[in-house]
Amino acid sequence: MIDVLTKRQKIILHWLIKGHVQDGHPVPSSQLAGKKDVDCSAATIRNELTALEDHGLIMQPHTSAGRVPTDKGYRFYVDHLIRREPLPARRHDEICGRMEGAQGNVRRILEEASKVLGLISQELGVVLTPFLSWSLFDRMELLSLSDQKVLAVLHVRSRMVKTVILELATTLDQRQLNRTTSLLNERLSGMTLRGIQDGITERLRDLTGGDSDLVRLITDSAEALFDFTEPLDIHTSGTRNIVTHPEFRQEGPLQDIFTIIDDRRHLIRLFHKETPQTDVVIGGENHDGRLRHFSVVTSTYRRGQDVGSLGVIGSRRMQYSRIIPLVETMAETMSGYLS
Repeated sequence: MIDVLTKRQKIILHWLIKGHVQDGHPVPSSQLAGKKDVDCSAATIRNELTALEDHGLIMQPHTSAGRVPTDKGYRFYVDHLIRREPLPARRHDEICGRMEGAQGNVRRILEEASKVLGLISQELGVVLTPFLSWSLFDRMELLSLSDQKVLAVLHVRSRMVKTVILELATTLDQRQLNRTTSLLNERLSGMTLRGIQDGITERLRDLTGGDSDLVRLITDSAEALFDFTEPLDIHTSGTRNIVTHPEFRQEGPLQDIFTIIDDRRHLIRLFHKETPQTDVVIGGENHDGRLRHFSVVTSTYRRGQDVGSLGVIGSRRMQYSRIIPLVETMAETMSGYLS
């Protein structure tokens, strides 16, 4: 798509989205005339708008109205046209001041982070507590307790340890346990806990040399055995910001977002992910139909080896150029204070 549009079409799409983001109204061709680098007649602008509409990037909600961006248009904007606005120094100082004011209290840091995200973005700020599912598995020890009971000691690289008693159908001596342990560690060490839970069957499919019954037991028990998660919690702030958007004056979208906010478990699942970079999901790209009117911007922060996530839920016409740098700065700052 980036090569399909002409330079002029990209410029017009940029200004159309900027105009719609500003007031929420459809943007007429007359509003685009005179914008920087839009050096063409009103008739040419109308032709270019028709071309952008044919590409599915904009639409005309009413026959006599101007145009508004589609989800596809916003996606093109975020991926190719956005001009990021660095976070103002005073906002960065405000974030650091809130973090320092929490005095190392992790819960307070998370609460303050959600408040600042909501305040600065004027959308809904969301912060999920750190979770261990993306921590790296270090090693397992298997120790014989009795003829058919084995103590499994699992270590993750965040220095956390978990012990579980396994009951075997057969008797194994410590030598057999050590051999099986060595083979399991060769295959699993360095994987994430989530990766082991999802892929242990494939990972151990052709494993030979260890006790097959024990390997099968560990494979079948992987979901619980490699579950190091603590109860997750989520902090939100800025719900009332969403109510102020004109496009949410209708009952449907408001009902959807309030339902999601009240459904804490769903909200946790929505943010319980690790992305290598800031992730932007727009409107209909969301798997949950209740978010079809919203965009979700997420990033991750770290507390040692543990990973948490944070972000903003808001209008599809949110100011991406400001909010993406805000979310990234918050993630970086929190990682610094929590590490």
